[in-house]
Amino acid sequence: MSKTNKNKQIGLRFFLLGAGTALVTNYLFVALLFPMFSPKLGESNPLPLISVASAEEIYPEFVCTCCNKPLDPNNICCGMMRNMIDYIDQQIDASLSKDEIMMKTAKEFGFNALAKESTKQELRAVLLANAPADAPKIVLPKTALDIGQVSQTNGTVSAVLDFRNDGQGDLIIDKLNTSCGCTSASIVYNGQEGPMFTMPGHGKINPENWQVVIAPGDTAQVKIYYDPMAHGVQEEDELAITRIVSIFSNDPVDFEQKIKIELTQLP
Repeated sequence: MSKTNKNKQIGLRFFLLGAGTALVTNYLFVALLFPMFSPKLGESNPLPLISVASAEEIYPEFVCTCCNKPLDPNNICCGMMRNMIDYIDQQIDASLSKDEIMMKTAKEFGFNALAKESTKQELRAVLLANAPADAPKIVLPKTALDIGQVSQTNGTVSAVLDFRNDGQGDLIIDKLNTSCGCTSASIVYNGQEGPMFTMPGHGKINPENWQVVIAPGDTAQVKIYYDPMAHGVQEEDELAITRIVSIFSNDPVDFEQKIKIELTQLP
């Protein structure tokens, strides 16, 4: 072999060695920066390490939490969809990665905003793996309530459900949502009732910059109100009604807790 060819082969080997080293270095750099989404050796990665976010790939990952329709800026079904699209657009404008936008949007609007069950499971697994030992933990002994018969003649009714902070840190609740404008909810802690929250995006604005801090081991209540006249005078003999109340907190895993309300509405 000529000296020239030998030198070329040696140069090629050093080039390949350098390229491989660069790939490993880049992977380790990403793993250090994004440990939440970095897989262990030999394991598959539930979410991409780094994704270039675009509206076209983010919108199909979510559904409107009001109408359960895929997010579509060209066919907006309600105010809630408008709010969700605007929120996602803000995250894209902030140059966040797809993973970051997926997590932030799920925390803002709840797991049910995710279109795919597999994505819900993947995000929950990430949250569980990264939850600190001294985190707060919201626990609702009951997540369903049957109010029974509610008459339009008698007007607005209310019901109360207890919940606890079974974690090691302070539980901070800063938002509630409901699935319809006829239903509203508040938090009662140490005898003090907080502001009323309802379904956003339908001409009603929920409180902002509010929170209640519930100490470890303490119990609080969610107070739920239902207005049978919210949709006008009823013509049917009776209506079966189901509504959802969502509590959002700093629980690192169950940051959204849902309560199902059922009742029979009479004229």
